[in-house]
Amino acid sequence: MSARPVGTWLMVLAGVVVLATVAGAVAVMGSPAEQRRMRIDERRVEDLQRIEAAVRAYHAEVRALPETLDTLDARPGVALDAFDPETASRYDYRRTGNNAFELCATFATDTAAGRPGRRWQEPRWVHGAGRHCYAFRIEDKHAGA
Repeated sequence: MSARPVGTWLMVLAGVVVLATVAGAVAVMGSPAEQRRMRIDERRVEDLQRIEAAVRAYHAEVRALPETLDTLDARPGVALDAFDPETASRYDYRRTGNNAFELCATFATDTAAGRPGRRWQEPRWVHGAGRHCYAFRIEDKHAGA
């Protein structure tokens, strides 16, 4: 029985270290498919944030909430991403009162699980997997004036 050269053992050891590193990275960061779902959900949140800002700007100018997202999108200088980047379905916007509205989307991941690597950590944008709606209220600073 012959002894293997030291170089062979070092190559085997290096291979094991590389495999362990890749397995550890996948365990911490998630699989490439999970990373893709996370990026798409990040895009959904960014889209909803821009829609919220556009609704607030519209309200500041017109003193009323828009009837639909089409009302916002038709305004000069406004270019909204009002459609889900994966399904191409329109995000849901609904007035729930004179100064209240909600925005809804369907998410692939659960940010409430606290997975590291999330770009948004603002608690109001946390969501579970599946359909989730965010409620907003515009405080009327002119009330009683």
